[in-house]
Amino acid sequence: MKVVVAQRAQIKVPILLMGASGSGKTLSALLIAKGMLEKMQPDDDDAKHWGAIGLIDTEHQRSSLYVNTEHDGVTIGSFTKVDLEPPFTADRYQEAFTLLKQAGCRVVIIDSTSSAWSGVGGILAKVDEYGGQLGDWKKVGPDQQKLLQLLTGSDVHVIATARSKQGIEVTRTETGKVQVEKVGLKPEMKDGTEYEFAITWQIYQDHIAQAMKDNSSLFKTPQVLNREVGHKIIAWAELGVDLAAQEHERRVKANEAIVKLTLGNQPLLDALAQIQMQYGQQLSAWTLDQLTYTYKYLRAIQKAAQANNPQEA
Repeated sequence: MKVVVAQRAQIKVPILLMGASGSGKTLSALLIAKGMLEKMQPDDDDAKHWGAIGLIDTEHQRSSLYVNTEHDGVTIGSFTKVDLEPPFTADRYQEAFTLLKQAGCRVVIIDSTSSAWSGVGGILAKVDEYGGQLGDWKKVGPDQQKLLQLLTGSDVHVIATARSKQGIEVTRTETGKVQVEKVGLKPEMKDGTEYEFAITWQIYQDHIAQAMKDNSSLFKTPQVLNREVGHKIIAWAELGVDLAAQEHERRVKANEAIVKLTLGNQPLLDALAQIQMQYGQQLSAWTLDQLTYTYKYLRAIQKAAQANNPQEA
């Protein structure tokens, strides 16, 4: 034990994508991984990028259906994969993971982790084999730790997926009537595991993802997961770029540009007031996209006025 000075170091990011069947977990993972490789290996072509992506497929080889299909402006190429068959034990996951690392994969997708929990030979099945008693959970502790280390403690970037189901809570009202309530989506994995990842997204049926946990502080609004997400993650994790600070600086400059542009110009101030009715009065609270749009809009009004009155140009 010793006292050290905290420093920002490069990290390998463990990412979790949770969602119900059909929400787009596998495709999202592939696109994020492609974006990460584009940033890590900018001089390589698409084929090399896809070859450096490894995927452990426990979902009946469904990931292969995406090969040669176009999404997010890119054609899904031939990625490296291991088709993992039952039993879905921690040791077999580790073996598949090792094979992909030995093949040179720099990003590994585990699709899905739910098989290790509730699939044939998974954690729940092992507990049942031991008798299903409370004390039997201690016997599967080493397996759970092995899986967790695989997911979050690797020397490559990991993107894991987990199936989610609608949670149900049964309660009784004051009158004794049974009441059933939906309490949100619950991933098929050990409770709390989702918080062990650096970034955890919940993907909904409309393919929009909401960051439930985000150590990078980059993904504050719901969005479709694409290659640009991978670019941002690598810039934050490996290149040491503080994207949040960069965006803040750009917002400050955009704010200042709008103030300078509208200063003493009543028509532009009136136009700005109309936009503020939609976005809010405080420019400092606007997003960079909102500030950029507003500046371009006001600049267009200014240019149109100057064209009609050349003497004011």
